[in-house]
Amino acid sequence: MSDQVDLGPGTVSSPEKATLGSRLFRYTRILAFSLLGVITLYGIYQLMNSDWTEVSSFWKTHGQIIPLLILISVLDVLLECLSWMWVYHRFGIRAADRVGVLAFLAGRAGLLMPAQLGRLIRPDAMLKQKRTSLAVALKAEAVIFALDAVSVFSLLAGLIVYQFYPVAAPAVVLAMIVTSMLLGNYVAGFLTHTPLHLPVQFWWKSSTFFIVLVCMLGWIAHGLALHVVVAELPGEMTLWDSLFYGPGSAVLGVATGLPGGIGATEGFLGASLHLRSVPVEHLAIAVAAFRLITFWMWIPIGWIAIAMLRKMSAASTEPAESTG
Repeated sequence: MSDQVDLGPGTVSSPEKATLGSRLFRYTRILAFSLLGVITLYGIYQLMNSDWTEVSSFWKTHGQIIPLLILISVLDVLLECLSWMWVYHRFGIRAADRVGVLAFLAGRAGLLMPAQLGRLIRPDAMLKQKRTSLAVALKAEAVIFALDAVSVFSLLAGLIVYQFYPVAAPAVVLAMIVTSMLLGNYVAGFLTHTPLHLPVQFWWKSSTFFIVLVCMLGWIAHGLALHVVVAELPGEMTLWDSLFYGPGSAVLGVATGLPGGIGATEGFLGASLHLRSVPVEHLAIAVAAFRLITFWMWIPIGWIAIAMLRKMSAASTEPAESTG
């Protein structure tokens, strides 16, 4: 039995609706990219005008952790990319190739967009590459967002239970994932005859369970990246703290709707480190180091991916040379 989703009848709009929809999306895309450019420039300005003296001093004495921190951050992104490709595959969208990788990385250019609007870059990229329709790509993005949320909340719940009953932690994680799959199955039944239609069997499959696990491994890698930064700092930060506060700060940043969670994420991390008795003079250093590698580093990579996709699109639309 195929693992891909049967989108069923009624998913293809009339030519008139398609034309109107494409026109509206084109205008929305122009507005979104304009907003993205302004926010990115502002973020770069703020970054360049910060005091990096203490950060520079930290890296001079802890330079040996930089390669490991970058490696873990890359692993985090690779796991997220794998889960994203898997979901797109289940929607019948070819994404496990160079175009798919670039489309995924292009989404990193939107990390500074508020309210997760940067996620719209990936459907736009796949649409331009003629891999799928906008409606199907948006459904896929909504599903991966939901599964990612399930993974991180299951992980955080398991970590909390681990503090009191370590043996019960895996059972709690498993219970939360299974419950979320059942809930998704239940909700899908009400959406059968709506534009948000998904087959009921989409959620209740082993593939869904393993995608959540892959997402969770990515969140664990995110927490490990924080641990690499704080492991040698004075204070009482443990591996558990890093695994909890790293993903927890990202969730808080998303919940605020702020561009990139800037302010909320850093504030939560700083408060968490202070709570674990990390000296005040080390807070800005540790938070800046962690965010630089796991957040800021990926924004220019996203812009490079967008440029490469645009170049590929332009090349594919060039008229073929005459062979006569």
